[in-house]
Amino acid sequence: MTLVFLLLLIAILALILFLIKKWSNGPLNSNKKDLTGKLIIITGSSDGIGLVAAKDLLNSNAKVIFACRNKTKTEEKINELPENLRKNAIFIQLDLQKFKSIENFVKEIKSKYPKIDILINNAGMSSSFLNKTEDGYLNTYQVNYLSNVLLTLLLLEHFNENESKIINLSSVLYKSSKLTYGDSKLLNNYDLMEKHYKKEANPLDDYSDSKLLLVYFTQYLADYCEKKCPYLKVVCLHPGVIFTKIFNMEKLYLKIIFSIIKPILYCFTKDVVHGAQTTLFLSYSDNKDLVNGGYYNNLKLEKYVLKGKDEKLKNELVNETLNILKSKYNELEKLPLLSN
Repeated sequence: MTLVFLLLLIAILALILFLIKKWSNGPLNSNKKDLTGKLIIITGSSDGIGLVAAKDLLNSNAKVIFACRNKTKTEEKINELPENLRKNAIFIQLDLQKFKSIENFVKEIKSKYPKIDILINNAGMSSSFLNKTEDGYLNTYQVNYLSNVLLTLLLLEHFNENESKIINLSSVLYKSSKLTYGDSKLLNNYDLMEKHYKKEANPLDDYSDSKLLLVYFTQYLADYCEKKCPYLKVVCLHPGVIFTKIFNMEKLYLKIIFSIIKPILYCFTKDVVHGAQTTLFLSYSDNKDLVNGGYYNNLKLEKYVLKGKDEKLKNELVNETLNILKSKYNELEKLPLLSN
C-alpha cells in the first residue's frame, strides 16, 4: 500500500511539473505566411532562439542573413540545414563587440542587397565580469544596446519602403533597471560605468539597464518612423526566461548556484522553441496589426510599466546615445532624428 501511495504521489508530482512547464512555455505562434522575396537579418542566429527563428523563417521561403560572430560555428549550423533551406541561408560576419565589424557588415549588406524587409536584433550577452571592448565601452552595454543602435541607424535608409520592420529583443528585466536622471553621463565613460556597477550587488544590473535602454530606443525610433518613414514599424519583445548560454556565469559561486537551481527552474522557464515564438509572431504579422514602439510578450501587446514610459529619462538617455554615435559617424548627422 505504501508503494502504491508513493507511485501515485510521484505521478501527481510529475503531472503538476508537466503542467507548470507547459504553462511556462507559453503559446506557439500560428500566425504564418509565405515570405518569398523577403530579406531578413537575424543577429546571433547560430544558436538558441535566434537559430530557431531563422529555421522557421527559412521554412516560409524567406532569405535569412545569419549575422553572427563565429564563422565556423555558423557555417556548420547552415550546412546542417536541408538543401532547400540552405540555399536561402547566408552567413555574414558580425561581431557586436566591435564597431568596425558593424561598419563592414553594413557595407556588405548595402553592396549585395537592394533592400531589407526585417531586422531582428536578437543577439545579446550577460556576464558576471565587467570587461572593456576595443571601442572603450562596457561589453554588456555595447553588445546589448549601443551596437544594436548603431547597426539599426546605419541600415535605416536601406529598408523596403513598401513594408518593413525592426524587432528588438529586450527583456522583462528592463522593469528592474535602476537607471535614473543624470545617468546619461555613464554612457560614454567606461570608468564611470565600471565604478557604478561595482557598487551594485546584483550581477544582472548592467543587463537590466541595457534592456531598458533598448526599450527606450525602440520607442524613440518608432516615434521618428511615424513621421519620417511610416512604412517601417519598430517593436520590442520579451522572449521569456530561457536557460540559453546567455546566463552562463563565469564566477564560481554563481555557477554553483545556477547548477543547483537549474533543475527546479527548468519547469518555470521556456525552451528555445517557445522562446522564439514572439519573435516569429512579430515577423509574420502585417505592420497594420502592430503597435509602433510596442512591447510584446507571449504573442501579445503588453503595457509598459511606469519606468518604461518615462519620457524625460528616455529622451535624456537616447539623445546622449545619438550624440555618442554621431560624433563617430558623420553619415548619421543626415538622419533628422527627433532630437533635432
